[in-house]
Amino acid sequence: MPRQSKKLKSAKSYRQMSAELEKLLTWFDEAEPDLDEALAKYEQVNELIADMEDYLKSAQIKIKRINSQIQ
Repeated sequence: MPRQSKKLKSAKSYRQMSAELEKLLTWFDEAEPDLDEALAKYEQVNELIADMEDYLKSAQIKIKRINSQIQ
């Protein structure tokens, strides 16, 4: 499945993505999942992690840019 564009991903804050990830991980801990549902949620987890990594990389670039302007 193709990944969403960065514009669409940025609609969620890091906090929102983190909360969604926590909810999914809790589901795996507490539920007795069926395989199809577990696979769908596993895909969601991987997409969220990738989105969160992209968000953090973007934040790191912004921080470096700001720091270079200060110096």
